[in-house]
Amino acid sequence: MRYPRELIEEIRMQNDIVEIISQYVPLKQKGNSYFGLCPFHHERTPSFSVNSEKQFYYCFGCGASGNVYSFLMEMENYDFKEAVQALAERVHITLPKEELSGQALAMEQLKARLFEMHKLAGRFYYDTLQSEAGSYAKKYIGKRKIQQNVARKFGIGYASNQRQTLYDYLTQKGFSVEDMQKGGLVLPNKDGSGYHDRFRNRLMFPIFDAQARVVGFGGRILADGEPKYLNSPETPIFSKSRNLYGLHLAKASKRKEWILVEGYMDMISVYQAGFHNVVASLGTAFNADHAMTLKKYAEDVILLYDSDEAGTNAALRAIPVLVEHGFGVRVTQVPDGKDPDAFIKQYGNVAFSKLLVDAVHYISFEIACIKRNYNLDIPEHRVRFATEAAKILSGMESEIERNVYTAEVSRMTGVEESAIQTEIQKLQQKADTAYWKEAERKRIQKQKAYIAQDIEEKGVIDAQKNLLYLAANQRAVYDALQPILQTQDFPTTVYQKAWGYIGILWKQHDTVFPAELLNFFETTQEQQRIGEVFAAQPPTDTQFDLQKAVNEAVKVLKRAYIEKMSTQVKTAEEIQDLVEQKRNLDKLHITI
Repeated sequence: MRYPRELIEEIRMQNDIVEIISQYVPLKQKGNSYFGLCPFHHERTPSFSVNSEKQFYYCFGCGASGNVYSFLMEMENYDFKEAVQALAERVHITLPKEELSGQALAMEQLKARLFEMHKLAGRFYYDTLQSEAGSYAKKYIGKRKIQQNVARKFGIGYASNQRQTLYDYLTQKGFSVEDMQKGGLVLPNKDGSGYHDRFRNRLMFPIFDAQARVVGFGGRILADGEPKYLNSPETPIFSKSRNLYGLHLAKASKRKEWILVEGYMDMISVYQAGFHNVVASLGTAFNADHAMTLKKYAEDVILLYDSDEAGTNAALRAIPVLVEHGFGVRVTQVPDGKDPDAFIKQYGNVAFSKLLVDAVHYISFEIACIKRNYNLDIPEHRVRFATEAAKILSGMESEIERNVYTAEVSRMTGVEESAIQTEIQKLQQKADTAYWKEAERKRIQKQKAYIAQDIEEKGVIDAQKNLLYLAANQRAVYDALQPILQTQDFPTTVYQKAWGYIGILWKQHDTVFPAELLNFFETTQEQQRIGEVFAAQPPTDTQFDLQKAVNEAVKVLKRAYIEKMSTQVKTAEEIQDLVEQKRNLDKLHITI
């Protein structure tokens, strides 16, 4: 069953959309609206608008729109039910127990089994480490100077070299081989004779989600072989592109600045050194999903990747992802090509603390990285370096910061500040032109997609949107249209639904609030189309213009319906009826 609409609206009203979106997107206020960079497409100029009065968002670049539920569904990849549950929990509203469909219930039950199975697997690996079979792995942990209490807190374990010890253990616990495969813990033998454990002869690192549930594992091989690190595959409870190692512990630190490192051992060493606000990506490049996960808990990030070429390149790739999601970003690296784990073991916690204090703004890091490619004693290199630096500076929002770094590049190269500023302005203009050109292309592409989907002409789409907008904004318009417009007059299914829901809201509340209207729709596609109705529609200036707009839009829809039916008529009576409808349409005049 669906949650009561009144409850859904109560939850929406108690979750201010500006407050929710601000957790993901930095917003600046302008009157009743707030503006920021759209989280749904790449842009440099803010075109993402959040209206605090209407509790509604709209992007003038890509057309994304909706209410607080729509936003959470897009950002977190939630379905409507999950968005309701998350927002209800946030404002401490207890939801009634919902009866799940057969498919949904089966998935919930599968996830529950997988969570339990991973918890038991984690304990199994931990117990194996403590046994005689784990003696070599324990020596390795000692060699890496991981303290016993820290190893226990992280649940570090050992997967023996035997082919199916975990498989046998989970079978005894009543789990099916299908569940083990779905959890990524066992694999079928190539000859089809049975199954074997995915992880063998590896030091095991349980991966916890934000609720401290084991959702997967990372395993480091303890002998020769590849890969050095092996992660659980994608499962119904685990995605390495959305999880961060150590998230549950960093979350408990309550810090707003987090340290981001590359691997398991780096994360554990930093944590053991007393810096608990640290997480690591799971063997994959830091991406937008990681950033959105991080954004729930942190505002600033210190990037601490290895200082070798691979680590530097990984940091350079992570920086724009973090900046686009509104993080304050600083960067530090350990010297001499070491990783954080090796540095802490050699130099200690105090020296590591100084590394963090000395972390530089990401712009300084990017400029230092490109400087390595040039010999500034050569005039041609100074020109190329200044041009490349200008590209970096052109992406900065803060004019003050940009001026500071422009002066620094000028000092380094001897190029006049005014020349660098001119180059930056040219690059910004070029980027703005490209942005608006791309935005227009996306709008046209989306419009074409809608037309192809509904087999409609643009005029019919616009007529539907105009009538819905006007009927929702003025009761007089709805009352005038209600006896004339039928559901069948709206060729687009989602607009048919909206017309009916607008009537319900007028009758029940004597008002239609767009953010509440969206509560009737549970898919992001439907919410997007309804959101567009209200996002960019200007109010009419005069009564005469309003009346004219309504009459023209109604006639467009009625004609489209008559033309559609004319291709389906089978009898002379049906033809006569359509002729009569067309004659009446020519005489139709709606007074408002």
